[in-house]
Amino acid sequence: MKIFFIVRNAGDARSTLYSLFPGLEIGLMLKRHLKIKTNLSSMFSLHVRRVAYSGHEFSPLFTLQYQRGYSPHKLCKMLNKYFLYNSSQLKMFQTFEECVFQTTQKLSCSTLMKKSNKQIILQKTPNKYKNNEQKYIQYTEDQKYGEAVETLNTLQTNAETLRLSMKHNVNHLEDTHKYLLRSGLTLFDLKKLSYIHVSGTKGKGSTCALTESILYAYGLKTGFYSSPHLVSVTERIRVNGEPISKEKFTRYFWKIYDKLQDAQDFEHDMPAYFKFLTILAFHVFLEERVDVVILEVGIGGELDCTNIVPNTKTVGITSLGLEHTSLLGKTLNEIAWQKAGIIKPGSTVYTSVTQEDCIRIMRDRCREKGGAHFHKVPDFELYFQDEKDRELKKSLNHVILLNGSLAIQLAYDWLRQNRKDMSERKEINKAYLTKQVVEGLINCHWPGRCQMIKYLNLNMHLDGAHTSESMNICGSWFSQSANYSGNPKILIFNTTGDRDSTTLLKILKSFSDFDLVCFLPNVITSAASNTPDTQLIHAHIEQLERAKMHACNWELLCLEDHTPNFAKVFPSLLSCFQYIQDEFDKSQQLDVLVTGSLHLLGATILSLNKLYKDV
Repeated sequence: MKIFFIVRNAGDARSTLYSLFPGLEIGLMLKRHLKIKTNLSSMFSLHVRRVAYSGHEFSPLFTLQYQRGYSPHKLCKMLNKYFLYNSSQLKMFQTFEECVFQTTQKLSCSTLMKKSNKQIILQKTPNKYKNNEQKYIQYTEDQKYGEAVETLNTLQTNAETLRLSMKHNVNHLEDTHKYLLRSGLTLFDLKKLSYIHVSGTKGKGSTCALTESILYAYGLKTGFYSSPHLVSVTERIRVNGEPISKEKFTRYFWKIYDKLQDAQDFEHDMPAYFKFLTILAFHVFLEERVDVVILEVGIGGELDCTNIVPNTKTVGITSLGLEHTSLLGKTLNEIAWQKAGIIKPGSTVYTSVTQEDCIRIMRDRCREKGGAHFHKVPDFELYFQDEKDRELKKSLNHVILLNGSLAIQLAYDWLRQNRKDMSERKEINKAYLTKQVVEGLINCHWPGRCQMIKYLNLNMHLDGAHTSESMNICGSWFSQSANYSGNPKILIFNTTGDRDSTTLLKILKSFSDFDLVCFLPNVITSAASNTPDTQLIHAHIEQLERAKMHACNWELLCLEDHTPNFAKVFPSLLSCFQYIQDEFDKSQQLDVLVTGSLHLLGATILSLNKLYKDV
């Protein structure tokens, strides 16, 4: 059976219905869709998982479908206690304006009219269902979260955003400001937060994570916005080092999505995926009342939607390389200019950039912005002067060695400007360690960067390297870890966008000899069972063609240096791991390197969890 509700406020109605009918699944639409009378099914598919049309000239807002625990007969009986069919009265919260009831017996539909302040009180859930209550709560939370992510995925993808940016002169800052206002926030509201803003080509996520960890060790409540995610989109918005819960994400998502939908000037007048999440993050951090927001730039800096923040006092710029050249510029100098666009008047700027021309451009931009102060951070070696500190340094991974100095100086600068009671009275940009910094460096968890995980006989080496600089670090790390083990070595590789895969593969080839090289799309399976969180930025067919191109590039490299070619193309990660299981002895330890794309890493983790779920 199905019941259709038309409501004014989607968020209130959603929570009300879940509390009223804990055994039902609810799909959501809004009242504005009542005005639309044509092509209903295509519109619905963007918003709800299961769609039904009542046969009336208006569309349903909610679809309730019974699940286990309620037979159709019991559900009808229960509903009859509270709904007066073919009547002018309906005992419901005033949230609801109209209701249409339809049964599987094909009874005639009746429109039940409007509003009653009387609350519905349901009988207690039967005891036989209480044992499964916790399991059911988790199930419904995951289900509601999945619906939110599926709706998020209907927004324009990042790849489409880039293509439009190149085709049209899109002003992302004006766009972000427009949607921010529609969501209920102003620039004045954003000024209530304190920011550390970080741009760069490589290492900006790691730098932000380290900075967050250090400030958390000082006892501050931290917020961190980053991209992309590995497994769950909640990873992009962290509070005190932890991704926000699925329940919170779902609640914030619908609150903002519904407001933006209501305020549309025309069809599809909605922010793109990353822009939407940026606005959502601001809502979360304001609501959670964090002390400091560590904000990672998406692409570039000057026109990135995170650059809407008006009051950044602490700015970081990580190492630079050629990336998104069609959008940011074809030279390092042009890219440096874009990255330095996040500098604000009076801010303090720290960088680990080494190219002198790029440093000169950043200094020029500091003067241009008015009163900004520029510092090149000390070499990380300078923090470890005594024997005890040198022993600590040996225990730190590549990510910390590369980005630690910048993260430390960003944390010190924010403390100096905002919490003088927590700040050491030392010279600005000075290399020294505090116990909180050491604690923050040691406890920082930033998955997918020089990370090693063991799955039975698979020694998985995960690194999201996708530039020449980062691939050199990745290749060196893997060779140090695996080249003396004597185990077979397997490379799983993919890269997206306009990356030069030949250069990246050549770097990897120079560090290790691989017994198997796997090229594949960033998908768990080639079927439609990938999770909403791992929805493709590029179509599966497009990715598969790109994987074949990577295989051709690898073959040419093998011909150049007269080495055997052990490359294969797979349609998905599960098919790849099934092949590895069949091809190699299960008692044999295997050293596996997964690199080229952070999206590939996320799909890999989910694939391994699925493959070894019973282990």
